[in-house]
Amino acid sequence: MPRELPITVAEWPRNSRETLRVRLDRYNGQVIVDCRAWWSDTNGELRPGKCGLTLSVRHLPALAEAVATALSTAQDIGLITDDASQP
Repeated sequence: MPRELPITVAEWPRNSRETLRVRLDRYNGQVIVDCRAWWSDTNGELRPGKCGLTLSVRHLPALAEAVATALSTAQDIGLITDDASQP
């Protein structure tokens, strides 16, 4: 049986005020992948920001391949070292 959505699959601090979060969710009946910066409100609860990347889950394989290629390319040209690739 599939798990209930949303499912947060990854998150890490973007800066002192924001957390980047990758989630699987539903929107208008479609399953989506949502990559978004979340911010802390006055009560310390995380709230989704307006800007982010939301795609139908059917695009997830192409997105994963593109991000893997971007990482490999950035490493190859010296933009990222092994120790700098950790969140």
